[in-house]
Amino acid sequence: MRKLLVVILILLSGSISIAQSITQPAARKFELNVNGQACSGFVLNGFTSTDVLLASIGFINPPAGTTFNLTTTTGLTPASGFTLSGNKGRLVFTGTQANINAALATLKINTGTTAGSVQVSVSATVNPPGYYYNPINGHFYQPVTTGATYTAARAASLLATFKGQQGYLVTITSADEDAFIFANVPQSNIWFALTDEASEARWTIDAGPEKGTLIKINNGQLNGNIPGQYNNWAPGEPNDSGNEDYAVTKWNGSQWNDLPNHFANPYVIEYGTWTNPSDQTFTNFYSANVINPIDIPSSKVNFYFGGNINPSQWTVKNYTANGTTAVSATNGLTLGTNGSVVNTSDFVKSKTDMVMYLSKLPSTTLFNLYGSVLTVGDAYLAFQELANRGLTGTESNTFTSGVQFLNGDVDGNNVFNELDSYKILQHVIGGTQIVSTWSEDNLFRLVKKSTFDGITKANWATTNVPYKANYPLAVEATVNDYVYDVVVALKGDVNLSHTVAQNRPTTASTNRTMSLTTPMEVSTYILSEIVDGKVIVSIKVNTLGQLLKAIQLKLNYDSDILKYESIQYTTSGNPLNFSNDIGNFINFGSLIYNGTGLLNDNTEYKLIFTPKETITNTIGLTSLEGIDAINVGASTLKIKNL
Repeated sequence: MRKLLVVILILLSGSISIAQSITQPAARKFELNVNGQACSGFVLNGFTSTDVLLASIGFINPPAGTTFNLTTTTGLTPASGFTLSGNKGRLVFTGTQANINAALATLKINTGTTAGSVQVSVSATVNPPGYYYNPINGHFYQPVTTGATYTAARAASLLATFKGQQGYLVTITSADEDAFIFANVPQSNIWFALTDEASEARWTIDAGPEKGTLIKINNGQLNGNIPGQYNNWAPGEPNDSGNEDYAVTKWNGSQWNDLPNHFANPYVIEYGTWTNPSDQTFTNFYSANVINPIDIPSSKVNFYFGGNINPSQWTVKNYTANGTTAVSATNGLTLGTNGSVVNTSDFVKSKTDMVMYLSKLPSTTLFNLYGSVLTVGDAYLAFQELANRGLTGTESNTFTSGVQFLNGDVDGNNVFNELDSYKILQHVIGGTQIVSTWSEDNLFRLVKKSTFDGITKANWATTNVPYKANYPLAVEATVNDYVYDVVVALKGDVNLSHTVAQNRPTTASTNRTMSLTTPMEVSTYILSEIVDGKVIVSIKVNTLGQLLKAIQLKLNYDSDILKYESIQYTTSGNPLNFSNDIGNFINFGSLIYNGTGLLNDNTEYKLIFTPKETITNTIGLTSLEGIDAINVGASTLKIKNL
């Protein structure tokens, strides 16, 4: 049994082989007009260490000015007509798998000033002596040095086969193919498949996939050449001197001539009927192609604001490199909408670390914005989070997201506590403002979106994202395209009304007791009248069954006609009532942030104005907006103005 087991193992090990193939790299973007860009990643596999391989590297219809070169060529032998050094459009050579892979690892692409796509094709097969491979079309060419008549050469070519393909007398349909034959076939006066034997001076391709194609209709070097068809006649040729019905190339150099059939000339057999090397079907032949775009490299920065903020107000201020202004955004690089794109190609082209800045809006614009960002909803949530921390004082029963802590930490010390809550409250009720200087640098945190989505209640304090309206862009030497997704998180926005919602499961707060069947709304009613020369604006609140803990309203008024005097509150539940005259509107409301009281249907606000001129009615002088309303479960309620 042991002997049998050994025999079986030997047979199994002898049957193992590695499939021959070529691994291709992933596509990458090349920069315009840059030399020495890495194109490594092509790897030959499965050939034996002693196999002499024919390998080729070539482009397929590259943009003008595109070339390649190999830094390492040890052990390689160039095919006839090729040299290993210098920049190339194509290169054919022989070598072992190890030597070829070492060379391919140093493949570099050089680009010109023309954008487009460069398709790099690498092919390899065990080298058949006497055959030459053209990487442009993926065909093999077999020179036959024994002289023969044209018709004999044509017939013999059709009987030849190679790697599963039938041969045919070589056709020459481009200057590139003509140059390939000139470089690889040492003989002169080589028959190729072109004849006017059927009709004098009507030169027609006589073999291969182009058989029957008419390329010329008159004798003479340029006479009758059909546009779009390749002709390369020597001066004065063809001239039918002595019934010359068949064509040769490499006549008196690299041009064509017509000769009679009785000449015995060398010829070339061609194998392959396709035009793209990736379409070739040779047996035991392996190719890999990768299409790489050549374009201006770029960086894209997507700034994500909350849905209640219009991001088009901001633009990219500038980019800086090492603290020095590098380029200003003078090309209309606006943010547009959430997820909008800012192109920063200069950043990549300079290959220098830079910083993206948001423009600075006027302080009054930011102050007015924060009239809707920080509301009674934020203040109530902040105090509820502090009140519901359990016996240990460390539990979090109101905030469901780490981003709420991040935004709530208004002093930026990585701790959320009563001080932060009172700062939010003071801003809401018109006391001390949330910042002393209104600027994006004091209000915004720019957070990488993947980091933002990963913020939790456990790790928010370690994200170390300062209040700054700029975002660093880090360069990697081998990368030409960058995409940065950045979330703008606003100071104090604990209810996330103006911050992008985080990718997290939705969880209900444990203290939300409202029935889901109760409409999540309250209503207000406004009455304006003239009493004893004063304009009295009364706003009554209907809770619609909600356990109302806070409401915030905004009364706009015509400051050219009215002067604000005072406000009277009729409220229940021992709330903190507040009002703040901004100049042409009044921010007012009530907040029960501690205790068990509720605002009821008797809640009423009377705002008193003195007319600056004689008026007979109050139509059009005031208007009411609902800013925020919160129930006992910390849910935001819709405010209907009736």
